[in-house]
Amino acid sequence: MTDKKSTSDLITAPLKAPALKLDRRSLLKAGGGLLAGVFVAPGALSFGARTAYAADKFVHQLGWIKSIQFGGHFAAIDQGYFADEGIEAEFLSGGPGTDGTAVVVSGQAMTSDSDVEGVVRTRISGVPVKAFAAIMQKAPGAIMSLASKPIKTLQDFPGKTIALPNATRPQMDVLLKAAGIDPSTVNYVPVGTDPGMLAAGQVDGYYGWATNQGVMLKERGVDIEVAYMNDLGLPGYAGVLFATDESIDTKADLITRWLKAEIKGWQWFLDNPDAMAKLMVDKYGQRGLDLKAQTAEAGVYKDFIPVGDAKTHGLLWIEPSVFQQGIDFSIKAGELKEGQVKVEDVVTQKLIAAAHGK
Repeated sequence: MTDKKSTSDLITAPLKAPALKLDRRSLLKAGGGLLAGVFVAPGALSFGARTAYAADKFVHQLGWIKSIQFGGHFAAIDQGYFADEGIEAEFLSGGPGTDGTAVVVSGQAMTSDSDVEGVVRTRISGVPVKAFAAIMQKAPGAIMSLASKPIKTLQDFPGKTIALPNATRPQMDVLLKAAGIDPSTVNYVPVGTDPGMLAAGQVDGYYGWATNQGVMLKERGVDIEVAYMNDLGLPGYAGVLFATDESIDTKADLITRWLKAEIKGWQWFLDNPDAMAKLMVDKYGQRGLDLKAQTAEAGVYKDFIPVGDAKTHGLLWIEPSVFQQGIDFSIKAGELKEGQVKVEDVVTQKLIAAAHGK
């Protein structure tokens, strides 16, 4: 006969339950639901050096609409890379009239994206922002025109009507002045998200990304001429990530963690372009994106992202020498005096180096 346990034995016997395994990603995805009804002493749950409470909010202002050109950002969300770093990432959609600098300086977003000349000009104007990474080592920004009426060089601009975003107008003016051309001889009109205005003959030139609008036009059977801004004289890099000096100084750990997730996200995108295109159409992108066009565009970015400095040092790498070229360009155009701005005022490598463990 089995011995009967006393009441005291039943009370003091240890209760055994399945072990509850928690990691950063599962906890953040559960939003704390895993711990419902369970008291946890302050500081009891930690992962490495950081305590896992609420995720850190991180807002980035995109320079354009949500589409495949920003695929790496959304891959990092979809694959849980931001969650792994304890970050709740949000990406605000942009468009032709978006002023990323104003959004960042006002505190509505931590970071935004521009290009080399854009960051230099912003610094010249007295706004304390600084670049810390670059998504595209080769800039796909270009003036596209019909092959039957090609715009190949700056000398082809006078008398033409060019659709151009507000943020790109100052850069184009600098290019024209440097080439000895009066910007007032060019008629600028607002640019839309659809390059159909070029195909319809409403404009002579259309500014966009050859990887985006250029692919769209070709998919529609439109024969175009592509004049890359780099070839017109604008210093390289596109998708240049920037933040205020204050954020870079006081939020270095947060931005570095964000960059670690970004690097993984962009690598996933490059490894899975077709899957990323479908995710943008079905889940993350602006309504109405065409899967065929997004897929075609996704395959092009291998020629712009993992090249140049990124091929040598790792994705999103940034080199001060490229920004020095931008400063020299502005001096040549008469927009900047010698010594007015130093390269260390406009770019830092410390965050991307830390993200790569260098």
